[in-house]
Amino acid sequence: MSSEFDWFMITMPLFALVVYAIVMVGSLEKQPKFLESKQTDKIVIYAFAALFGIGVLYSGYAMIALFFDLLASY
Repeated sequence: MSSEFDWFMITMPLFALVVYAIVMVGSLEKQPKFLESKQTDKIVIYAFAALFGIGVLYSGYAMIALFFDLLASY
């Protein structure tokens, strides 16, 4: 997977499934009991923090790599 299109074709369906799951659980009249536990709250917070952290690190690396690539080709 070398192009942006390849990444788009993989990440967009996954994103759509996650959004679909969130909407379906959110539209339930009564939430499942396991969503109200403290452990689930911790897992969700850590998962969001991990995804955000990985995204920040990858974006930072990509910006620096592209910067040096542009410098090399200047």
